[in-house]
Amino acid sequence: MMNIIKFSSETDDGLFLPNFCHLRMIFFVILLAELIAFVLTLIPLSQENHDWYYLSSHLFNDLTKNSLFIQWISLISIILLCIIRQWLRQFSNNLLAAVLSYLLILMVIIFSSELVWHLQELNNFVHLSFSKTHYPFLLKNLAIGLVAGGGILAYVYYLKIWKNSTLVTFYISLMMLILILSELASFFLVSTELRHQAAQHQLFLLRNVSVGAIITAIMLHYFYIQYHWKKETVAHVHARVQALQARIRPHFLFNSMNSIASLIRLDPEKAEEAIEDFAELFRASLADVREAVTLADEITLCEQYLRIETLRLEERLQIKWNVDNVPKDALLPRLSLQPLIENAIYHGIQPLPEGGLVEITGLFDGENIKIEVENPVPEKVSVPSLGNQIAQQNIHQRLQVYYGHNQAKLSVQKQSNTYRASLYFPYLQR
Repeated sequence: MMNIIKFSSETDDGLFLPNFCHLRMIFFVILLAELIAFVLTLIPLSQENHDWYYLSSHLFNDLTKNSLFIQWISLISIILLCIIRQWLRQFSNNLLAAVLSYLLILMVIIFSSELVWHLQELNNFVHLSFSKTHYPFLLKNLAIGLVAGGGILAYVYYLKIWKNSTLVTFYISLMMLILILSELASFFLVSTELRHQAAQHQLFLLRNVSVGAIITAIMLHYFYIQYHWKKETVAHVHARVQALQARIRPHFLFNSMNSIASLIRLDPEKAEEAIEDFAELFRASLADVREAVTLADEITLCEQYLRIETLRLEERLQIKWNVDNVPKDALLPRLSLQPLIENAIYHGIQPLPEGGLVEITGLFDGENIKIEVENPVPEKVSVPSLGNQIAQQNIHQRLQVYYGHNQAKLSVQKQSNTYRASLYFPYLQR
């Protein structure tokens, strides 16, 4: 599962298309294109006259041609989608973005097919009369459509009848319609002696466009389904973290208020300082749980809490920080370290008449961070309270949600006179 920190650091721009500029997506498209080339090459093997001789003499040549053709279309398509993605984000309508992307890819397929057909004619020394009449006719119609359609849409834009996204989608659709009609018209307008060559051209074009249209529709649908699945996953994870966070807040706030209440009669000035710290703690506890905090922020939160407890326990509470070698910009869930220190005080220091030392130690190996909270325990230790277990379970579950399973954990070690809780999580930055 992708973690919440990663989701929160990536802005959801509302567009279902992935980032085609990313190297992983480019590799995925290239691999998919090569698989399609293999399938198209292997399909003729079931037809007549495609025996072992064909397999040994023509298969590799056909595979090379299909691979080059499909990879060419794939690379041009992802380059175009990479370039226009930032612009498509402004559409605020995934349907228009899908239609525009679909039409652009089909245009790439058509123009690439025309180029390949022309190269085959040159390579085979075929009579070029069809190409000489076909391509000028095609380009002339496209030029007229570009100018006339552009003028009409410019007037519509001036009147502000349609949105910009609708205008652009309509313009591309118009160009696609002109291109298709021109291809059909060129077939019927060609002379009788070139009708067979024109028919072969139309079948070649129809095959490529049909296969490309089906595969493109499937891929766009896949990206759309994946986008909504990710959104639902993130919403579910956020709700789960919010529930876990809500369970830990009452325990933390209740203990802090008890500490302040014990100081009001004895030392009002110290109680006032404690209330100010408590206000900061309360604000932090109500913050959005979807936003990760840095280790420096979490340490500051712990220090504010410790000032409240020091006012209550005074010399009985001793704190030692050994976290200088740990990167303070590391991200972690809010209220991950503070509950561990709170448990160390309430279940370790408070029951001891003489008090004791809570030692917080940080370790960093370059990739992962480990923070240990160690405290003494009374000789006669009762079964850990339910509150302690809930706090530790919630921290462990939130770490699993944020970083994914087996990426982070909370472990505890209990010896004869010491208790150690250890946070283990990967080093991530904003």
